[in-house]
Amino acid sequence: MKNSDRQNRFQQPFTPNSQNIFTLPLMGKIMTGKVIISGTIVLTGGAAGTVFQDGGPAGLINRIIVRGSPAANGRYPGGKIIDCSPRSLLWFAACQRKKLVLEQSGSVLGSGAPGTYPIYLSIPIYFALPWLKRPIETALNADQTAYQSITVEVDTLSVANCFTGNTAAVNYSGLSVQWVDDRENFSGDTYVNFQQDHEVLIPAAQQRYIDTAMPMDGSLLTLLVMAETTAARNLADTILQVLTLKENALDYMKYAQDIRQQMYDDGILDPAQTATGLYYLDFTNRIPAGAGLVSGGIQASDLQNQYQVANPGGANLDDLLIHSCRAFAPQGYVAPSGKGVAKNG
Repeated sequence: MKNSDRQNRFQQPFTPNSQNIFTLPLMGKIMTGKVIISGTIVLTGGAAGTVFQDGGPAGLINRIIVRGSPAANGRYPGGKIIDCSPRSLLWFAACQRKKLVLEQSGSVLGSGAPGTYPIYLSIPIYFALPWLKRPIETALNADQTAYQSITVEVDTLSVANCFTGNTAAVNYSGLSVQWVDDRENFSGDTYVNFQQDHEVLIPAAQQRYIDTAMPMDGSLLTLLVMAETTAARNLADTILQVLTLKENALDYMKYAQDIRQQMYDDGILDPAQTATGLYYLDFTNRIPAGAGLVSGGIQASDLQNQYQVANPGGANLDDLLIHSCRAFAPQGYVAPSGKGVAKNG
């Protein structure tokens, strides 16, 4: 391949409550990927319903999974490299862009009202983490020496998932699901950036609630906690009160307001944008001498976490949606080098 390869590679018809699977070509290092829903959707008659989470069209996707099957040499870890809801990917992207970007023209599908809605929604996946000193270090290695196959699975939903109680007849025939990625060509290895999210239901207010679903391997680079309340899963500041983390090299205890202020101080979010229910921690900036380096991550296997939480919505109607980035080095790691590194490192 050339030094840079940036293409809209695949397009398939959108079918609700189904799967779209893309098998990616094996070449270069993938800096970013995007799952795109594009086209026109038509809602006819029926009740609009109530907006759920981020509404439409973001709610048309349930989950995005990127699977890597390692090459025969077995140097790279495989499995679900990305296993996330669109909500956590979009809000994680907001922490890089400083604001939330949903549908490009601002469409919300009329909040479920009948109508014809042209849409373009791009859900980004940051393999190369943009705030690192050398973002290329976490690009996804799509060379045949790393993986024998890489697939993207897009699990779709219907308008009923965007608006609870919506009874409109929906025509999806004008919609498509697309995959876009941007690649660079250079030698050497990259760390594998595993991204995962999971939901932690809150049965009652607790002082020391433990997230038992947190992955316990790899080097933890970032943690994004989204506090959601009631059946509508609205983001809220009334749930998380204190976050405590302990690891061999880290003692951390901050109130929710402390975390929010740090986000503003570090330029994670524009203070003019909404930050309700969002709490973002970047561990790559933990060591001043190594700020912005993958080596600044903490060991997930040693991590102890405690959340002081309230329960304003009622038993199991509030939750924490938790997104993490964890880095894994391939066996015999060789630092990246070449023209692409000089240009993009």
